[in-house]
Amino acid sequence: MPFFEHDGNKLYYEDSGGDGPVVVLSHGAFLDHTMWDDVVQALSPAIRCLTWDERGHGMSECSGPFDYWDAAKDVIALMDACGVEQAVLAGMSQGGWLTQRAALASPDRVRGIVLTGTSVRLLEPEQQAGFEQLSQGWLAMGPVGEIAEAILGVQFAPSDYEGSRFIGKWQSKAPAAWTEVWATILTRRDEIIDRLGEITCPALFVHGTVDPAFGVAAAEEMSSLVADSRGVVVVDGGPHCLALTHPAELSDAIAGLVRDVS
Repeated sequence: MPFFEHDGNKLYYEDSGGDGPVVVLSHGAFLDHTMWDDVVQALSPAIRCLTWDERGHGMSECSGPFDYWDAAKDVIALMDACGVEQAVLAGMSQGGWLTQRAALASPDRVRGIVLTGTSVRLLEPEQQAGFEQLSQGWLAMGPVGEIAEAILGVQFAPSDYEGSRFIGKWQSKAPAAWTEVWATILTRRDEIIDRLGEITCPALFVHGTVDPAFGVAAAEEMSSLVADSRGVVVVDGGPHCLALTHPAELSDAIAGLVRDVS
């Protein structure tokens, strides 16, 4: 199995291979690299796709506290491990948070970004309180019952996508193994909205109209703040995790930006 090491962690990744332009796909919280399977199938072999399990997710380790700047460095380390000098970065939800930071920290390595189901602002107080309550239940009792269903709802509601396979993945680890993942979400305090204009690479935004986590307005705001926005692709009826519910629309958008910057 392919792993790369960075900052004291062994991190799992998959590489579709090929000689085409490269896109690195970063998943949302509590998901893993498999959320991109349909997108990878649509993009490759014309586009080389790198997918990975972020710290504490899937088969990747988490050796201690981290933030999304650390996760951004993980992406660059993955590119180094695969011999990739530049790539388009695509990120969903927390994958979008780390993608924004990678574009800020390593602009010479990022040819463009695609942000889906994500935001730039910190969580609203009501959202923060809700996630804190969920984390307390998860870490005390595990991702079971209403706790697990609530997280599935954030990812897929109100679509009819059947995502229960993720519950088994969550439950395959001891509840405490998710401590740092939850902490990173709940302690995100680095407001970067005033820095978004420093992202100068082409940026595309793809957002579902019924995303229960972040409304389309979040994508429109980010689009208005970056230096080179290629617009907002609105997916009618799309929830938070478009890669699993609307892979064709998301794949087309990513492929379009990759072509533009290549």
